[in-house]
Amino acid sequence: MEPACKRHFIQDTCLYECSPNLGPWIREVNQRWRKERVLGVPLCKEDCQSWWEDCRTSYTCKSNWHKGWNWTSGYNQCPVKAACHRFDFYFPTPAALCNEIWSHSYKEIGSSETGMAWKITPLLCLLVCVAAVGAARPGTQLLNVCMNARYHKEKPGPEDKLHGQCSPWKKNACCFVNTSIEAHKDISSLYRFDWDHCGKMEPACKRHFIQDTCLYECSPNLGPWIREVNQSWRKERILNVPLCKEDCQSWWEDCRTSYTCKSNWHRGWDWTSGSNKCPTGTICRTFEAYFPTPAALCEGLWSHSYKLSNYSRGSGRCIQMWFDPALGNPNEEVARFYALALTAEAWPQGIRPLLLCLALMLSLWLHD
Repeated sequence: MEPACKRHFIQDTCLYECSPNLGPWIREVNQRWRKERVLGVPLCKEDCQSWWEDCRTSYTCKSNWHKGWNWTSGYNQCPVKAACHRFDFYFPTPAALCNEIWSHSYKEIGSSETGMAWKITPLLCLLVCVAAVGAARPGTQLLNVCMNARYHKEKPGPEDKLHGQCSPWKKNACCFVNTSIEAHKDISSLYRFDWDHCGKMEPACKRHFIQDTCLYECSPNLGPWIREVNQSWRKERILNVPLCKEDCQSWWEDCRTSYTCKSNWHRGWDWTSGSNKCPTGTICRTFEAYFPTPAALCEGLWSHSYKLSNYSRGSGRCIQMWFDPALGNPNEEVARFYALALTAEAWPQGIRPLLLCLALMLSLWLHD
């Protein structure tokens, strides 16, 4: 690794290990080597930009350094079939590097946002925090809801003629009939996304992507994982939906011998032709080269829209991509469980930003 690049990783390590100022972004985790982690730390735009600029010509073989390494030698080695490419292949933008390298430990933030954060007046700070506490969605708004996205209905309801693999949602759907039809096409009018960007995708693999599209467009049971975003084509997205481990495993098994050229399909494509094409310099390889594990596929493919769950189908604790509508929709129970958990946690979580802001107010007044 080039010295100019390495110094950023040393600084990153120092910040993680030494800083006492990361409290607002500490989250509990159940990992063997730690009980807490940082998530979404707002990293200054300039720091993220210089990190990317100094590292873009160094080489790596993965876009997520938290997981998926080969540790048999005692330290991290590239997984089998993973190819070493320049950083700007795996991280096409500064945000891709800062946001994704450590599973969203950091979040790139604009310098104007950063500057305003410490110039805000104490009274405004209090008002902002109170508004943030009051804006949390109550549990009732997490159930039977549709995302605010390009093709979603405003409210879920019956759609008796949903097509093909989307039909399990026909009793209560967030998608229209035409959306369900387009979801089955190789290059649909929905997003002009070509599944066959590296040659013909195997049918057994493609059915999982159709089902993924149906779940995303049609399900009214994703409320607990809906998050606001500022994107031209949608105002909300899903994040870390717990996908049942069997669904993720079978998706990976059925796709491992199909071909692709990228490990994150949300961004970085060449759209000059009107549909997605592999960017210049990328190489078509089997899925398992870009996604060495089921978790790498389910979590990395759509920028952590999904999270591999340890729970099995029928547990009531994970979202099923596939289900038999004759037996009812099992994801309704899952959404209720997580909505209840979020509602129960809402008050203690909501009060923390207010207390933090009051502390900031005191600090600002004392230094006035």
